[in-house]
Amino acid sequence: MKKFIKVIFGVTLLEVMLVLAVAAMIIVMSVRYYQSANASQQATSVYQQLQALAASADGISQGGGSYSTVSSATIGPLLANVGGLKTPWGTTIVIGSPSQTGYSITVPGTPPAVCGLLQGRLQSDPHINITAACSGTGNTSLSYTYIANP
Repeated sequence: MKKFIKVIFGVTLLEVMLVLAVAAMIIVMSVRYYQSANASQQATSVYQQLQALAASADGISQGGGSYSTVSSATIGPLLANVGGLKTPWGTTIVIGSPSQTGYSITVPGTPPAVCGLLQGRLQSDPHINITAACSGTGNTSLSYTYIANP
């Protein structure tokens, strides 16, 4: 009695679909991770710029006793080592309304994912009073006031 064993070479449609589904899941997760890591890196970069800006403004104010001389022109050159006043997405940080006790900062065109991270980090500082933050779905502006002695 002879038995014939039939050998099948190749793959079935079900196997191909399973491989494609797994590959699609891996690609989607990779893209989400990249977007999250990119937003976190941008938020960290801008936060470091804002911390350097506050330190520079504090140094300038100690010389004159007030924040009234704080402006983009006086602080911009001091921030060359952290990227100046340019954000990672190409806008310029705006310094305005200097007074005896503080000044205002606006970070225009902030992407929503970055805006939420920045707002969370800035809220922990007692010197910062956030005046406008993270509204809408498109690029938004994050604005706050820095107060020397809250």
